[in-house]
Amino acid sequence: MMMQDGTINLEDYTKSDWTIMLNDRVITRFITHEGNKLIIGRSPDADVVIDNTAISRHHSSLELRDGRHYLADMKSTNGTTVNGKKIASKVPVTEKDVIFIGKFRLIQSAADDQHASSSYATAMDMDDEATVFVSSPRQQAAAQPGQAAAPSANEIYRLTVVEGRAAPNTLSLDGKSSVKIGKDPSCDMIIAGWLVSKTQCYVVSKKDRYHIVPQRSWTNTRLNDVIIKEERLLRKGDMIQIKSVKIRFN
Repeated sequence: MMMQDGTINLEDYTKSDWTIMLNDRVITRFITHEGNKLIIGRSPDADVVIDNTAISRHHSSLELRDGRHYLADMKSTNGTTVNGKKIASKVPVTEKDVIFIGKFRLIQSAADDQHASSSYATAMDMDDEATVFVSSPRQQAAAQPGQAAAPSANEIYRLTVVEGRAAPNTLSLDGKSSVKIGKDPSCDMIIAGWLVSKTQCYVVSKKDRYHIVPQRSWTNTRLNDVIIKEERLLRKGDMIQIKSVKIRFN
C-alpha cells in the first residue's frame, strides 16, 4: 500500500488476514505473518483450534513465505481440499482458491476488511457443534492485576472450587496441557446447570503460562467478576465464575 508521503508500508506485504466459515457464518478471523507457519486443528496446542470432531488434532498447516501462502494437509482424517481436490503435500494458494479444512471453509479476507486475531467464535448457533479459538502472539491480561503464573518443577498449579458445587472440588494442572470445564461427563471439571455449556471453557498451558479460553454458551464465563469472551492470561489468585460456581486459580 502506498502511503500519502509516497513510501510503501511493508507491513501490508508481510501479513494477511484469513477467515474461517461454517456454511454462511463467520466463525473467526486470524492473521498470518511472513515467515510463520500456523497449525490448524482440534488439539489445544494448535495455533488455530477448531473444537470439532470433524477436525483432526493437527489437521492442516498454513504458511506465508516470500509473500506467498502455502497450505498442506497433515494426514487428517477428513482431508484438506483446494478447488475440490484433496491435497497432501504443500501447495501454493491464493485468495481465488476455494479451500476447505474438513467442512470449514478457509478464505483470505479482503485487504479493506482486516481484523485482529480473535479467540471468540462469533455468529454461532447454539446447537452448532463447533467452537474456535485462535492463539494470539500477544495474549491479553486478566481483568485484575497480579503475579503472572509460570509453571515450574517446584510449584504445582490447581483449580479449587471455593463456592458452589463442581466435581472434582480440586483439580491439579500438573502435567496437563489443557483441562476442559463444563457439564459434559467428559470434562475434567464438571459443573451441572441448565444453561452451562457442555464445554464452558478450557484452561490451557502455552509458553509457560496458563490461559482461560471461554467457549460459546448461554451462561457467561467471568474472570474476576468481568465477563470474558476471549482468551485471557491467568494470574495466581484469579477467580473464574460460571453461574454460582467460583473457582480459584492458584
